[in-house]
Amino acid sequence: MRKLQKFTLPVLIGIFLLILAACGGDDESETTSVATTGESFEFQYVCVNRTLLPCQVVQEYLDTVNTRTDGQIEIQLSSYPELGISGFDMIRLLQDGTIGLGEIYSGFVGGEFPIFEAANLWGVYNSVDEWFEASEALQEDIKALVSRETGGGQIVGFNYYSSNYFFTKNPLDTLDDFSGVKTRTHSNVLSDLIGPDGLGANPQTMAFADVYPALERGVLDGAVTCGSCAVGQKWFEVTDYLTGPVPGTFAETFITFNGEEWNSLPADFKAILLEEGALHSERAKAAALNSDVESEGKLIELGMTHSNFTDDMLAIIKNAAKDSVIPKWAERAGGFGSESVDLYNSKIGPVTGLYVQPDGTASSTPQ
Repeated sequence: MRKLQKFTLPVLIGIFLLILAACGGDDESETTSVATTGESFEFQYVCVNRTLLPCQVVQEYLDTVNTRTDGQIEIQLSSYPELGISGFDMIRLLQDGTIGLGEIYSGFVGGEFPIFEAANLWGVYNSVDEWFEASEALQEDIKALVSRETGGGQIVGFNYYSSNYFFTKNPLDTLDDFSGVKTRTHSNVLSDLIGPDGLGANPQTMAFADVYPALERGVLDGAVTCGSCAVGQKWFEVTDYLTGPVPGTFAETFITFNGEEWNSLPADFKAILLEEGALHSERAKAAALNSDVESEGKLIELGMTHSNFTDDMLAIIKNAAKDSVIPKWAERAGGFGSESVDLYNSKIGPVTGLYVQPDGTASSTPQ
């Protein structure tokens, strides 16, 4: 079982102090008072899946917004499965108003919008610390990009998903063990990492809610997700082996309003949504860091056989990221000199030590 990394404890303490300072004390100068009265706004927040930790942590945000607006904003929780959507077209659904408030995961929308995956090029990071450094470097860019691509949408906060593991019917001790294993992935980046040009598995794409029955029926040999996600979906009932985590495979998702809905709100309500969204983001981060440790232990208690990647396998994963993940992402994103690649090279490359070169390959030479 893993212990908290040296970065994690200070982060958790800082998060606690930030939340305490924002929620307590007598100084209300930094929080917005409600001036609007007699209004009523109802929204449905669409998260990935109710069984997932971030979709549970977000309820406090919804409740607090309701309280601070004197009940004038009411947000009900829903999810992708309940609405019959996959999440792959969430940008478009937010743009055209089909969804008024929803969760965007870069892995789902990355096929059409590779730029959102710039910080989630899994396999390139050595630790969760590095992943946080990269994702935080891009947050303001992500906000601007989401607003642009959704026609004025507004990110009000972020969710966080903890480290990803392989859940399989057979052990994955060596590179040969990955060969041909039908494995559900949840992003193009992950498919590039584990596919024929990476670890040699057979990547499969399907909706998250369909994975359990696919594992049960043998349609899949395995799947990749975060520890707490697998606990919520009970994958321990249909797989036996837990391998990982893959270093630095946290994920950040974007809590986003449709532009028209956002613009319909009074200024004080917008301010409250943003203030509480910032606090929620820190709570969500703390919850993900905590579950990163607890989920692994729980899965072992539930009967799964766990193994960490060997040093040799970690080196293979890093090479797969360099030789497959980054070049393929760069090609999808428009190649060297594109907006996406320029963003990666300027803000993520200094973190990973790998840069996209003019010929589309990745190396340690800064660009």
